[in-house]
Amino acid sequence: MNDFKTQQIKSAIKDLLKKREMTYEDVAEELECSVPTVKRILGDEEMTLSRLLQFCEMLEVTLTDLETITNISTDKIERFNEDQQVFLAKNRNFLAYFAHLYEKTPAQIAEKYKLTQRSTDKYLLGLEKHGLIKVTAKQKVKPTFKQLPSLESGVLAKAYYEGFIQNAATFYIQNISEGLYKSKDTPDHKKGFSLQSLKVTENSYNKYLEESLKAQDAFLKLASYEEKSKPAEQLKTAVLLKAHTITENDYKGLEILEKSLGEITNI
Repeated sequence: MNDFKTQQIKSAIKDLLKKREMTYEDVAEELECSVPTVKRILGDEEMTLSRLLQFCEMLEVTLTDLETITNISTDKIERFNEDQQVFLAKNRNFLAYFAHLYEKTPAQIAEKYKLTQRSTDKYLLGLEKHGLIKVTAKQKVKPTFKQLPSLESGVLAKAYYEGFIQNAATFYIQNISEGLYKSKDTPDHKKGFSLQSLKVTENSYNKYLEESLKAQDAFLKLASYEEKSKPAEQLKTAVLLKAHTITENDYKGLEILEKSLGEITNI
């Protein structure tokens, strides 16, 4: 491990110890060593893999968990500023173009959508004007942010979320339903849909979300690796639609779910 990464990991371990209210004396007892040794391990001394694994076992986390915690604690959360949100909310095509820049060059985008040079220039000038892209010394266009920021809950979210949900619903009606229509003798298990309303405690719901997020994160990392390493002919597009909420039992919106199979009326 390089020194910078080592210090990041040690900082994450210290944060976990603090959250669990564990003192250096507690750690020394767990590791069967002295307090000065613990201080050296979490100080300037090189941390061996065996020591790191001991800390993971003691803190009940995996190396992957520790890596994730480290990244979260060191990466700056990037957000659209107010001007950028207003601009993108009014110009949906510019957000779409901006999002594509994380995977494609302007030339590739132009080729895919049959854009003229004039249109490409307008997109780039508009994005640059609002500080959303930068041009490198080699004339390469790069988004200002390391990754596409969240739409959060402001004017940009209000302009887009409803459309996103409607488009996703339309896709699933057209695509997933094809698998559901098949006879039970030839089911298509690769396509599915599930809608469930369950009575649980909020604590159980939060645990479910935590486990779901872990599984999702692992799958996203796998997908990123395979997209970069596997031949294009071996890849397919996995479309995942995930929605979740928890409400009070008397929430009026639950009546909509009760009518999913049809509405029972006097006949």
